[in-house]
Amino acid sequence: MKTVRPITIAITAMGGQGGGVLADWIVGLGQQNGYLAQSTSVPGVAQRTGATIYYVELFPAEAADKAKHDPILAMMPVPGDVDIVIASEIMEAGRALMRGFVTDRTTLIASTHRVYAISEKEPLGDGRQDPDTVKALAAKTAGRFIAFDMDAAAQTTNSFISSVLFGTLAGSDALPFSRTAYEKTIKNGGKAVEANLRGFALGLANSAGTTPAIPASPTPPIEPPAPAVAPLMARLESDFAPATHDMLHHGLKRVVDFQDPAYGRLYLDRMAAVHELDKAYNGARRGWRLTRDVARYLALKMAYDDTVRVADLKTRASRFARFAQEVGAKDDQIITITEFMHPRVEELCDILPTPLGRFILRTPWAKKFMGLFFGKGRRIETTSLHGFLLLRLIASLKPLRRSSLRYGVEATRITDWLDSITSAVPANYALACELAGLQRLIKGYGDTYERGMKNYATITAALGTFAEAKNAHKHIKILKEAALKDEDGLALSAALEKLQNGRTT
Repeated sequence: MKTVRPITIAITAMGGQGGGVLADWIVGLGQQNGYLAQSTSVPGVAQRTGATIYYVELFPAEAADKAKHDPILAMMPVPGDVDIVIASEIMEAGRALMRGFVTDRTTLIASTHRVYAISEKEPLGDGRQDPDTVKALAAKTAGRFIAFDMDAAAQTTNSFISSVLFGTLAGSDALPFSRTAYEKTIKNGGKAVEANLRGFALGLANSAGTTPAIPASPTPPIEPPAPAVAPLMARLESDFAPATHDMLHHGLKRVVDFQDPAYGRLYLDRMAAVHELDKAYNGARRGWRLTRDVARYLALKMAYDDTVRVADLKTRASRFARFAQEVGAKDDQIITITEFMHPRVEELCDILPTPLGRFILRTPWAKKFMGLFFGKGRRIETTSLHGFLLLRLIASLKPLRRSSLRYGVEATRITDWLDSITSAVPANYALACELAGLQRLIKGYGDTYERGMKNYATITAALGTFAEAKNAHKHIKILKEAALKDEDGLALSAALEKLQNGRTT
């Protein structure tokens, strides 16, 4: 006699993606259609190092009645014995593959969008994992693999990704239930029914996994630049090669937002000199690499992170709106945002007038006295009047930035950096581009910024020992990649030692 086995379903979802709702829908769907259902969940670790695993087993009530006893259902998915795996994000599908949940008997449903894990954000360089590797392995391993950007589908229909996943499950025919039964389950839930039905319908339409039926988002109209910025945009388009416009647009936008249109003119002045140099050394034939690289990193150097910048970004209306959207807050709900901030005395001195900032940093008693007020971290509620006004007061110091200690220091560093690039171009164009890319090491503020500056100084100091070598650019690239591997500089030290013991010709 054929043994009746339960239908086993594993759901991996991050917090806020409705994994619990999806599991409840599947349980309700089974119970309303003659199945016994059991659901369990194991919470993942916070901060996106892991997702919650929801596990559902469905067993035909008719078979239990014939056997005259209830089935024994498992509490957790067993590797090699899962019929359906639903992943709310492509790397969660990768986790399911690693755990052995996906086999040739499994229908794997996954959204292809990315929410980067903490392990991907921690590296100093680009720690992102390649989703194409997961997709290829999933297609090879799973009995059936259905994947598309379900997060985009949810946003398009103003619904939730859980409803899109539910619709995709319905379209996969992995469960023996009709579309009407699925829709009835959503209606019985009684929450956001219309929105969930829209998401469900779009998930169902895309479940074939061929041509997605996600409507294209309307292209936002191109707004004309502000009157103060329009001359800068006109100059950019007339004076620079078309192949450089995209990077220059981003750079110009960033520096103007950081300070003002006059700062944007300074950015274009500096870039004009680089563009002319690039033109003189066959930049067009090289795809204007030097101009594009310098455009990117000069904008980052000019729009550095200081306390004024941080305060400005944390109190923008767009940031509060984004938080509200991410948590799904309704218009009548109140959102509270608490920031943890720990500005050091050095960060305070950075925004002070140069003479005063230098005096405090060079005077032990003055630095110690300021540390009494700024030596400890504090929590600031930016959604409260007091916290918001405090940060807006700091952000209002933007007009005074040009007289600050940090501004003068950064201006000197930019000049030295551009001079080193300019000097390298005649002899080694590739080396000049790698020197431009060294700015990648310098980011953030506080300890992160200081580590980047230390690595930058170490590499530029070492450059003197091999600057005349034909493959000097390769050495710089190797050292830069080594510096991005760890915070302690161990990889960089090892790379430097290897370079010093090898040949530099």
